[in-house]
Amino acid sequence: MTTTIKVSDETKQVLDMLQAKVTLTLRKKKTLTELIDSIARLALRHENELLQPDKLPALEKDPAMKPPIDWGVRTDASRIDEYIYTED
Repeated sequence: MTTTIKVSDETKQVLDMLQAKVTLTLRKKKTLTELIDSIARLALRHENELLQPDKLPALEKDPAMKPPIDWGVRTDASRIDEYIYTED
């Protein structure tokens, strides 16, 4: 039994590159169906890794979430281009 799936253009491109690498390595062309079968079996063998959430820092500990620093300089937002693009 087969099922048709839709993938993004980017995913299709990645699968095509992987298919080409497998063909070069094994010197035998694998169909996309065979390639996806292999990927599914490999994913099942590494199920624990696949099911782990990404190890990103919690939002309250994320350094990018620190409050902005007040440099004590007052600026006028309507003149932002002048501040950014004018050389001293």
